[in-house]
Amino acid sequence: MGTKNLQNLTVKHFDFLQESYGFKYNELSHRYLKSELEIEVTHRSGELNVFFVSKNKTKSLVKVLSELLKKEFTYPSYFSPLVFSMGDVDSRLAYDAKLMKEYAKDIL
Repeated sequence: MGTKNLQNLTVKHFDFLQESYGFKYNELSHRYLKSELEIEVTHRSGELNVFFVSKNKTKSLVKVLSELLKKEFTYPSYFSPLVFSMGDVDSRLAYDAKLMKEYAKDIL
């Protein structure tokens, strides 16, 4: 796949949003867009987040999953709360994409 950077890893794991749900990938903002919903991946100071942005509301994937599952969602203990290496970013984004496919398909 070439260099592991956030943009490449985001496309690698979240391109299913285009293929299966009609989102468009915006290369300038590195977000997936559909109607009034945006999916944004950020990685700053070791914090890796996937955000759902709609109508001036921003919710993390963790919050969205907690609402959908009707219980608090937490990552398995084998995921460190801080993610620094791109290999770990790759693993976490793969996991996040799997969660979205499994639990969030009705809101996508």
